[in-house]
Amino acid sequence: MTLSYIEKLHLKDFRQFKILNVEFNKKFNFIAGPNGCGKTSILAGISHCLHHGAFHYSRFQEKSEFWTDLTVSGRKKRVGTGQNSIDIKGYRQQSIKAWNIPTPEKGRESVLLHEVNNKLDGFCPLFIGAERSIKYKQINGMTREQGFEQQLAQYSSSGTKSLYGEKPSNIKQWLVNRYFMIDKEWATEEKENWNRLIEHLPNLAPFNSDFSYVRTGKELEPIFSIYGEECYLEELSAGFQAVLSVVANIFEWIEGTRSEGGRLAANATGSVLIDELDLHLHPEWQFTLRDGLESLFPNIQFIVTTHSPHLLSSAKEGEIIIMERGRGQNEYSLKPTSKRFSGWSTDQILSEVMGVVSLENKDHELLIAEAFDKVEEGSIEGLRNAIDKLSKVAHPSDSILTVLNARYASMVALSND
Repeated sequence: MTLSYIEKLHLKDFRQFKILNVEFNKKFNFIAGPNGCGKTSILAGISHCLHHGAFHYSRFQEKSEFWTDLTVSGRKKRVGTGQNSIDIKGYRQQSIKAWNIPTPEKGRESVLLHEVNNKLDGFCPLFIGAERSIKYKQINGMTREQGFEQQLAQYSSSGTKSLYGEKPSNIKQWLVNRYFMIDKEWATEEKENWNRLIEHLPNLAPFNSDFSYVRTGKELEPIFSIYGEECYLEELSAGFQAVLSVVANIFEWIEGTRSEGGRLAANATGSVLIDELDLHLHPEWQFTLRDGLESLFPNIQFIVTTHSPHLLSSAKEGEIIIMERGRGQNEYSLKPTSKRFSGWSTDQILSEVMGVVSLENKDHELLIAEAFDKVEEGSIEGLRNAIDKLSKVAHPSDSILTVLNARYASMVALSND
C-alpha cells in the first residue's frame, strides 16, 4: 500500500509568524504548547496551501510565502504559492494577484494553487474544527449523495471553512442514509465501513460506558446506548457527540472522496487535521482516543492540536510537536520530538510541554504558608485550625497534610511532657 500524507509546512510572513517550518510524521502528530503560540494557525496554514478561496481567514504580507510538501501515491509534491503572489487590500482583505510557484526543490514537483485538483491525484485532507456539537434536525428520509467528483471538489475547497465551523456536516443524515443503504447489494464498501464503525464504537468510549449504536427507528431517529440507557443522538453528552462527530466525519470523507473500490476505511490513506481533539472529552477518554482512532483508521495520518496532557501521555515516540511561546519569538523550526511522555505526571507535562507557569492552587499555597507560620510561632491551636482549613481543599493523601499532622502530634506530645 502506498501512503499519501503531509510531510512539511513552510510559512513566511503569515499571521504571527515571520518564519515557520514544521515537519510531520506519517501517522499521529500532536501539536502542543501554550495558549496563543499558534497551534491552530498551523492547521490554517496547511488549508491555505491547498485552496485559495478563503484567504480572508488569515493575515498575509506582501512577501508572504506558504507551501506544504506532500507525498501523494509515492510521488513528491510541493503545493502553495511563492512570494509576491498576494494582493493586500487591508486587514484580512487579500486575494491572489499572481500564480508564483513556491521555492523549488530538486526531485519535487511544484504545484500551483489553481492546479491542485488536477495534479494531486485526489489527495484531499479532511479538516475538522473545534465545533462538534450535534444540533437537532428532523430527517425526512434518505437523500441523494453527491458523486465522487463533486464531493472531492467540495472537500478540496472548504478546508479552511470547515476548520472554523462554517461548513457543518450533517452526521444525522449520513447515519440515516446508511440505515437505508447497507442492505443493498451494491453498497458492499458502505456496509463493511458501517460494520466497522459499529464494532469499534464501544472501544472508543470511556471504560464501562458501553457506548453502542442500537437502532434507527421508523421516525428516522438514530438511537444509542450509554451506561445501559438508550438515548437519541442529540441527547448524547458533549463528549460522546464530539467523538461520534469526528469518527462519522472521517467515514463520510473516505466514502465521498474515493472512487468505487477504494472506499474501505481499513485501507484508506490520507490526512485528517483536527483542532482541539480533546475538546469536551473526559480524561479517561483522552487516554484511549489515540489508539481507538488508529484501530479504526490504521493508514490515516492525523495532525491534531491539543491542550490535553492525557492525550500527550498516550502518544508514541516521535508523535508530539512542541511549540514554545517566547516574548518576541516569531521564527520556528519544529519537528516531532523523539521523547515519549507516558511516564510523566500530568503536572510535568503541563509545565514542561504546555508552558503552564503556575500549577499551584493559590488558596492551597496560602493555607500551607499559614500552617508553617503557626509551626514557627509554636501555636498548637493555630496549627490545628490551619490544618483543618487545609484539609477542606487538599487531597486526603496530600503529603503536606501528612507532614503537618505529624508536626502537630509532635508539638502536642512535647507540650504534655
